[in-house]
Amino acid sequence: MLNPTVCVPVVTASVRDRIAIILMQPGRPVADGLALPYLRALLAAGRKYPPSLPMRALIALRARRLARHFILDDLTEAADEPLVGALENALWGDGMIRVFAAGLFATPSPIAIAHDVAAFRPDRIVLVPPSPLFSGGLNGMALQVWDRSARAAGLEVATSSLCCHPTDPAFLRVLARRGAEVLGRAGTGSLLLVAPGMGWPGGDPLAWQMDRLARELSLLLEVPAGRIATARLEVPGFDDGGLPTVEQIIRRTRTPSLSILPLVPWPLLRASWADYSDEWRELAASAGVLSLTVARPVLADGEALAPLVRQALAGRPGVCAGFGRRLCPEDHTHCPHRRMAVAAMHGQSMP
Repeated sequence: MLNPTVCVPVVTASVRDRIAIILMQPGRPVADGLALPYLRALLAAGRKYPPSLPMRALIALRARRLARHFILDDLTEAADEPLVGALENALWGDGMIRVFAAGLFATPSPIAIAHDVAAFRPDRIVLVPPSPLFSGGLNGMALQVWDRSARAAGLEVATSSLCCHPTDPAFLRVLARRGAEVLGRAGTGSLLLVAPGMGWPGGDPLAWQMDRLARELSLLLEVPAGRIATARLEVPGFDDGGLPTVEQIIRRTRTPSLSILPLVPWPLLRASWADYSDEWRELAASAGVLSLTVARPVLADGEALAPLVRQALAGRPGVCAGFGRRLCPEDHTHCPHRRMAVAAMHGQSMP
């Protein structure tokens, strides 16, 4: 006689784990007097290493010029943090989850957040970068800043740091939905994907990743590759990496309409992407483009980021990219993802 099978619920270790998720965002000044420090910190990210004294003087001068040129009310407009609650809700069954939002160039400072994380006493930490695409001045700087902040707070916890996820299926699904909406309204027009141009000089993979993303998107939308272009929003002092500016693409456009789709929710130097609309429309009119629209940015919601966090938790600690594999050619030396890290993520040894 067979003994009946008794089904006993299994509680995995991940459910019991205390997991801290760090959303590293650029941040935004919350008062007029904080605009200059914000701009100086932003421009100082133009190099992999801290700027020299002469470079600091140049950065301060550029920051003052930007502060005069841009409306401070735009810069100091309060920003919402809808991702924090959404991501916690999306991961509620994966453990004791707490999401922390840190500002890369403004408050809340990463050091203060690192101390908050230490007080939470996590078993694992996952660092989510500012952008799905790797650029040294954003994702590269986020990795450096969090590493220093964690050491200062005495955090000795297994940490998985996502460096980028440009062609992650969840992100592509959101991007394809937004791209179809925009191109549907534009008819025979073109689509321009835009990201902040914050690459480091020599070996930054931003342009390569954006080109690959555009090709993936053209296949998903079943449109000719020539109808989808890429550009950078120019930030003074950063390497162009071979990416044209938005203004250069507008001047080259030969279709009757152009839709600009930002890949991140914040334009860094303005309160919103809509603040660029008037100047870009004026430039488009002079270039013979009949219609130019600035679409709502591609927002990665909690459901889109949750699979990435789970993937990072399933692998070994260290720097990881979307789906555990390096997404840059070997000659892009600023990419922090190493082949050894790829093998470690899959429990393999290198050949």
